[in-house]
Order: sequence, then C-alpha cells, then structure tokens
Amino acid sequence: MDRKVKVLVGGVGIAVLLAILATTTMGSATEFVTPTDLVETDDHDDEVVKLEGRAIDLADDEEITFTVVDENHSTSVSYDGEMPETMSDGREVVAEGYYDGEHVEASDLTVRAHEGEHPDDAGANETQFGGEYDEYDAYDEYEGYDNGDDADSPDGESAGGPATDGGDDAETTA
Repeated sequence: MDRKVKVLVGGVGIAVLLAILATTTMGSATEFVTPTDLVETDDHDDEVVKLEGRAIDLADDEEITFTVVDENHSTSVSYDGEMPETMSDGREVVAEGYYDGEHVEASDLTVRAHEGEHPDDAGANETQFGGEYDEYDAYDEYEGYDNGDDADSPDGESAGGPATDGGDDAETTA
C-alpha cells in the first residue's frame, strides 16, 4: 500500500472514532437540574434535562403524571411508559426528557433508592408494603440463652448458670 493511502485511511479512521466519541458523550452531557433551576432561569428551556427531585401527586392513567418538587419550586412531569415498581409519592426520582419551559415530557424515569431513604410520612417500623412490623428478638424465645436477666430464672438460678456457693466442686464441707 502506498504511504499516502495509509495516512488517508488512518486519518479517516481517527475522524470516525472522534465522531462516535462526540455522539456518545453528547447524550450523557444532559445536565441534572432541580425544579428551582428550571423555574428561576430560562437556561434549560427547549432542552433535554434530567429533572431530579421528590415526586408528589402521582397519577397513573393512560400516561403517568406527577409533580417533581424541591425546597422552593415544583415542575410538572408526564411519562408515557411503564411505572417503575418502586415509584410512589415521596420518592426521589430522575425524569429525563424535553423541557418546554413549563413541563417535562419524560422519555426515561428512574426512582432513586438510597440506603436509609424513607418517604417523610413513613413510620420507624413501617414496611414497604404499608404494614408495621414488631420488634422481635429471637434470643428471647431460646431457652438456653443467657440474656443476663435474673428475674426470668424460675428455679432461682443466676443468669450465668446454676447457683453455686462460690467454692470448688471438688471440695465439700459439712
């Protein structure tokens, strides 16, 4: 192969790789924004955004509609897709889609699941299914377990084992 052809093929290959790289990073360049960011500036009007905040007023009709709120503002969102299993009022969500200046038409919806996250109205003992669970200690039910509570001993033995006189079992005195 001629040297000029090799350089030309190499240059075209590099250009194609750069184009692919630019295209893939453009999709991930979508900014995370809050309702406050959208309401207080028009920087994101007519753009694709990733709206992050707490979902409220959830309605699941032909399309899912809800409002995303932060500490100061709210933005309405609609999503024409399947509702995520963990989606509920009070959950942190990311709605990615087109913002027209007033509303986000989401093409992707993600529910955040951070460790220890609970909706504001969840009680300390509330399960994800709405019921409550009782505190349970399996060791309380096990007869051979020494929990250190002398009051539970029906035969007068100390919690540490059978009652002793403090002496050595090998020696007994009358």
